[in-house]
Amino acid sequence: MAEHMQDEADLEALKRWWDENGKGIIAAVVVAVLGTVGWQQYQGFSASKAEAASDLYATMLAIQLEQGDPEQLTALASQLKNEHGGSTYARFGAMLEARNAVEAGDLAAAEASLRWALKAGDTRSDIGQLIQLRLARVLAAAGQETEALAILAQGSQAYPVAYSQAEGDIHLAAGRTEEALAAYRQGRERATELGQYSVVLDNKVRTLETRLPAAPATEVSEDPS
Repeated sequence: MAEHMQDEADLEALKRWWDENGKGIIAAVVVAVLGTVGWQQYQGFSASKAEAASDLYATMLAIQLEQGDPEQLTALASQLKNEHGGSTYARFGAMLEARNAVEAGDLAAAEASLRWALKAGDTRSDIGQLIQLRLARVLAAAGQETEALAILAQGSQAYPVAYSQAEGDIHLAAGRTEEALAAYRQGRERATELGQYSVVLDNKVRTLETRLPAAPATEVSEDPS
């Protein structure tokens, strides 16, 4: 009898606890389940978005390689920006759009595309540094030399050799042979440090060295003693 009463007391305690907490537990379980399903749905949605962005960029590459309709390429770049603006594919698409604009001689459009790509992500990431390198070259070609050199002066961990070469090219185009040679030499040194060999840089250094007069040898004075 005592055992039965204990069972009834335990059951009553369980019922009271359930009345007080059961609904909350059910709600928590429902939220957890919905959260899991929602996360899975979100992951699926994100994957489909990434796949769609990838397909758009792949189409752009195909048009570029096949020298297809540049207007179609521009339209796809705009679609990438509008529908997948936060993706890396959109930045790549803008870079491809800029390249297409340069080939068409539209430096203003190329600059606009590259500035969009630069703002769309981390400017100091590897991709960001590549975008800045291309932007510097576009600005230099458009006559905005000071701004181009200012970009390159920030340096690059990802593309140190290319940055030095671009700086040298800008100086050389402006007729500053000594500054160009210094930049090319710096690029060659960085390439050596990285275990690389740049035929282009080496040729540029050798060519400019033949143009500039050799530095006078330092005379060693005789010891009068």
